[in-house]
Amino acid sequence: MKSNDILPLFLGIVSVVLIFLSIFFYCRSWKLSDFRTLKLGQNILNGIVLALIGLDFIVLTIAIYFGYPINGILFGLIIEGGVLVFVSFLISSLVIGSIIILTEKMWRNGSKSFSNFLLPSAFFLFLTLTIIYGLIGNFKSFHFNWFETLAMVYPILAVYISWEFLVFYVSSRSYGKRVKRIEAKYYVVHGAGLVNGSEVGHLLASRIEAAVNYANSDTFLVFSGGKGSDERLSEAKAMQKYAIEKLNFPKERTLLEEHSTTTYENLIKSAALIKEGFLIFTSDYHVFRAVLFAKKLNLDAQGGPSGKTALYYRIPAFMREFIAVMNFQKRKHVIVVSLIIAVFLFLAITSIVI
Repeated sequence: MKSNDILPLFLGIVSVVLIFLSIFFYCRSWKLSDFRTLKLGQNILNGIVLALIGLDFIVLTIAIYFGYPINGILFGLIIEGGVLVFVSFLISSLVIGSIIILTEKMWRNGSKSFSNFLLPSAFFLFLTLTIIYGLIGNFKSFHFNWFETLAMVYPILAVYISWEFLVFYVSSRSYGKRVKRIEAKYYVVHGAGLVNGSEVGHLLASRIEAAVNYANSDTFLVFSGGKGSDERLSEAKAMQKYAIEKLNFPKERTLLEEHSTTTYENLIKSAALIKEGFLIFTSDYHVFRAVLFAKKLNLDAQGGPSGKTALYYRIPAFMREFIAVMNFQKRKHVIVVSLIIAVFLFLAITSIVI
């Protein structure tokens, strides 16, 4: 074998291995015993990323083997990398901006727990460092190695946050397609804010209509939602009234849970009321977080057909869902972010000492 044949052979073997690994991860996503997990999106994305890298290697192998100039191919790979970096920056900017805004709202509403501000504070600090470095980094007198090292924390955090967001998005989108039609005696419809303190709005109506349309002659609808400070009756009562008067659903097959104010409470209090498995009916952007929480609580609950939401509302709402899931896994994210910061702090200190 000629020496110049070794490189394309090696690249070809790597390509085949990557393609087989991508198939393995994709098949693994179908064999999960419970689709109420972020591992669903992780396996699918692992398969997609490995397949893309494998295809890049295949193209590079063919070019080298047949003696084609590879400058154009390398340029294409650089463009591909640039697109990925831009997408990571865009996603992370939206997510981190949303985190900071929602955290500020939490502060004004009186929720001042230190743990709630740890992640947004870290993101904001290193985003600021990166911006400052970008502004003064061209001036030699301000160009310090330690500062340059610390400024690299934000891009790493951006990639991490973008990956986590994509995992959540793919898991959420895939969940409804993987879970086949499920029958249950009880459908739990999650509440949402009432219009003018007593009326069911379009968002809430879509949830009720989805449950009624999916129900059969034996189904009981459990309307779950408490009474907000600006509401004249409970969300559960308003939903029941809408289902009976607007959709002609029998009152005798409805139950009310009128004390919950969060998704966790919706699940816990509804489960205590009916004491058996149920389907969750909520908006399309909210289904996956609800079933993640249900799994965490060891409840026999799956998501039913969701209420449709307008695109202009779905995007910011989905961002809030992701932030809520990040908070749901707060310990994991705090550990990962702390390790990233610790590594770069160590490198920065080392650069000063040396």
